[in-house]
Amino acid sequence: MGTHTHTPDELMNLAGEGRFTKDELAGFLAIESRRPFLDACGHIERTFTENCAQHEPCMEAGCSAAGEICLQPLLHAGSAYYKACAAAWLPVFREPKNRA
Repeated sequence: MGTHTHTPDELMNLAGEGRFTKDELAGFLAIESRRPFLDACGHIERTFTENCAQHEPCMEAGCSAAGEICLQPLLHAGSAYYKACAAAWLPVFREPKNRA
C-alpha cells in the first residue's frame, strides 16, 4: 500500500473492504495475537473448501482436497475471502494492546 502510514481507523476501513491479505492483516497484529487470528482464518479457509466441495467441485469425480484446505475456492471467492478474514481480524485489532 505504498509508504503512507495509515491510522488504525483507516486500516480497519480498508480491511473491511477486503483490501488486505491474511498475511498483511497478521502483520498488523502483535506477535502474541497472530496465532488466534490465523487459526480463525484457517477455519474460514476450511469452510470455503467444504462449501466448494459440496456445491461446485473442480473435478467431476469430486474434491481432491478431501480433509485439506484448497486454494481454488479461496481464489474464486476473491475479496469475499479477504473480507471474511478481516471480520475475524477486526475485533482483535480494535484492542490497542493487540496491535503491532
